[in-house]
Order: sequence, then structure tokens, then C-alpha cells
Amino acid sequence: MPTKNYLLAVILLYLLPNLLISQSKFENSIDCSKASISLSTTIVEDYNAKDFYILGFCEYKNENYLKAYDHFISAKSLGFTDHKTLQTYITDCRNKLIKSDVKEKIGSKKEDKVAINNYKHKVQVYFLNIVFVLIALIGLYTAFTLIYKYRKTVNNIYLGIFLFAISLGLIELVFYWQDFFSYSPAVSMYRVLFFVWAPSLYLYIKTKYTDTHINRKEITFHYLPFFLVLISLLIFGNFYDATDTQNNVLAKILGFMMKDNWIKTIHLSAYLTLIISDFELKRDQLDQGFKKWMLTLIGFIIILILFIIARAAFEHIYVFDYISKYFIAVYLILFISVLEVLLIIQPNIILGTINLEEKKKLNNKYKNSSLTENMSLRVKEQLLDSLNIDKIYLDNTLTLSKLAKKINVDRYSLSQVINQELNKNFYELINDYRIAEAVKIVETNTNKQVVDLIYECGFNNKVSFYKAFKQRMHMTPKDFIEKQKEK
Repeated sequence: MPTKNYLLAVILLYLLPNLLISQSKFENSIDCSKASISLSTTIVEDYNAKDFYILGFCEYKNENYLKAYDHFISAKSLGFTDHKTLQTYITDCRNKLIKSDVKEKIGSKKEDKVAINNYKHKVQVYFLNIVFVLIALIGLYTAFTLIYKYRKTVNNIYLGIFLFAISLGLIELVFYWQDFFSYSPAVSMYRVLFFVWAPSLYLYIKTKYTDTHINRKEITFHYLPFFLVLISLLIFGNFYDATDTQNNVLAKILGFMMKDNWIKTIHLSAYLTLIISDFELKRDQLDQGFKKWMLTLIGFIIILILFIIARAAFEHIYVFDYISKYFIAVYLILFISVLEVLLIIQPNIILGTINLEEKKKLNNKYKNSSLTENMSLRVKEQLLDSLNIDKIYLDNTLTLSKLAKKINVDRYSLSQVINQELNKNFYELINDYRIAEAVKIVETNTNKQVVDLIYECGFNNKVSFYKAFKQRMHMTPKDFIEKQKEK
């Protein structure tokens, strides 16, 4: 009797997948020939989980278990809702393939497309998704800070908009990759936000120059593609069904704009041309720091264009489409991370403006100077060493002549380097370092008296100290000390 029960259990376990499959109502409503015709009009990258499931079911009915397995795995990675039935199909396909002596085709990463699709599950580990979301959230926070806190400088608003757009796009990509819930919007938001990237970067660079004024018409012109795509998304996404949208010419054109990678390449390349031409006109008037930052942004756009060209050339390969999206996401994460670091170590370059008129005046002032570029860089290096290592600014009797003697250079050459390389005069530079020192002292000892603080950081009178402190910290030394005590 126990032996009979055991045999009955084994038979039931073997037949259970087929029993479960045959009971599904959804599959009974699938017409494979109609589904094949319908899906043939859609590119593979736009298939959702349900589409892959239908393809898998049709291949399963035709006993093409290898293709069925491939489609079911894709449906699973995109978050098909009926996990139980889907897993039953996957298990049954695997069993049939093993039984048919094709086990190696499923297990080999290098030889089988099934394993390549399964690569999604191995690469998109939860840890990487969490890292992506965290960095994107930091990007969103920084974007709001730039737009709100630093809005008085117009270029920071455009940088904030750019950072907001790429951060939000990254979060949406993680929504696609995770399997906690199904995310299959009619139109991906990152496709719409893409048309914000290049205009925002261009306007950020353009408005960094204080002599540049951009009117509303120009701003509207640059963001027009984004607004057109956004409005169409709202209209056709809410008031038209799929059939009406397919028959609407405007909807087809806007859909083509959003999805076609060659259109995106042309869009980015146009702005790259504008940025490079603008940079070349003003290149000789820029400091090394600003010049390197501009070149970094140009390099960022060039690499992004290369990614999109590759996607356009190989978009018919489904696996490449997925992997390329992943690499673009990693690239954007790296850019956000680099930007966050630069905002900490070189905020003046990222957030500051470039006064070309002032630069012209300085260039005219020093046009007869014998100081070469190499000499200027050497003097700058010696100056920064004296400030950062020797802390010469703590000497409250320090003068330009005394500092020049310390680094073994004439006072006129030193003044030129400070003006041209650091965009400051001698007293602004020294007071920057003295106030930074005062802040460090207070942060380590909140009981420090203001009178003692004045002399410890290099000042020799109260009036100069208060004026320099309030100018840089936007509060009095006493208020700053009280604020630190509250922490």
C-alpha cells in the first residue's frame, strides 16, 4: 500500500505542471496567429512582460521548448504578474529540454541565448539596484539644492534641471529591472526626459559667462522638443486608446521621435556642435580649472553619443539593447558621482560664473608681462604649498611683499598669478584661508571666544575679521558659534 501511494505521488508530481497549465483561462483566450501578426508590428525593445509570455505560450504549444523557455525568462525579468503559472512553464520547459538531451544549451553562458537572457538575473543583483537608487536620490537632492539654494546664479538652475532629469531616468530604469512589482508604462519617462539633457547642459555652459543673457524665447526654443513630447504623452496616454494612437499620424511622429536612436543622436550632436563652437570662441580667456570642466562636459556628451549610435546600429539585437541600457546607467551614475565630488572640492568652478570682461581687463593689464604659462603654474604651485602646508596666512603681519619673498618671486608676478589663476586679489585669497581656519577651530571647540578666534586665524583686528566672516559665512562669528553648539 505505501508503495502504491508513493508511485501515485510521483505520477502526480510529474503530471502537475501539465495539469496546472491546462487549467489557465488566460491561455485559452490567446490566438497565436493573431498575436504573431500584432507583435510583428512592434520592435522587440518595446515588448512588455505579457507580450513575451504570449510568445512563450505559442512556442510551447508548437513544442519549441527552447524558444518558449527564452521568452518565459524574458517575461519573468520584466515582472509578469502570474508568477506561479510562469514558473510552472519555465520548469516544464527545462524538464522537456533536459529530457531531449539539450541540457548543455540551457547551462552554457557562452553558447546559448537562453543563458544570455538569464544574464539579467545575475547582473542586476539587488545590491547594484540599491546603489543605483541611492546615487540617483543623492542626484535628486543635489538638483533641488542647485535649483533652490543657488538659484540666484542662473547657470546653477540649468545644471539642477539636467541632474534632476538623469537622476529620475535612472530611478525609472531600476523600476524596470527590479522584480518586486510590475512596471510597464505605455511610454517610458526617461525617453521624454532625454530631451531635457542636452538643452540644459548647453544653457548651463552658456549662462556661466556673465556677459551672456538668454531671453524666454530662446529658452522655449531649446526645450520645445521636450514640451512637445511631454504634451503628446499626456494627451495620447490619457485620451486615446492603443488603436486610435496607431491610426494618428501625429502620435506616430512623436512616438518615432521618442524611440528612434538616430533622432537622439542628431539631437545630441547638434548641441555638442553648439557647445564646442562656443567653447572655442572663449577658450583662450578661460582659466585652467574652467577649461578642464568644459572639456569634461564635452567628453561626457561625446561618449553618450557613441553609446546611442551603438544602440541605433544594433537595436535589432535584444540582448545588446538591454546591456547597452545598463552601461548607459552605469555611465550616468559615474557622472553624478564625479559631479558630487567636484561640488565638494571645487565648488567655485562648478557653481561660479566666468567674467570675461574682467578677464579681458586682466589680460590687457598683464599683456606686457614676461611671465610665461609654465612660470605662472610654478608660482601658483609654490603659493598653494605655502598656504596649505605652511599655513602662512596665520601670520597677522603678512603682506604681498612678504609672501613673494617667502616663495622667492617678485611681488608683481605673484599678484598676476593670484589675479589670473585664482580670480582674486591678495587680501581676498588670504582672508578666504583665514575664515576657513576660523571655521575649523570653532567646529573642534565650540567654547572658543570670538576675541581669541580673531588672532588665532591670522587677523589683527575685530572689524576686518567680522566683515570677512560675514561676507563668506552669511552670519556673524557669534551666531556661527551658537549654531555649532546646537549640533
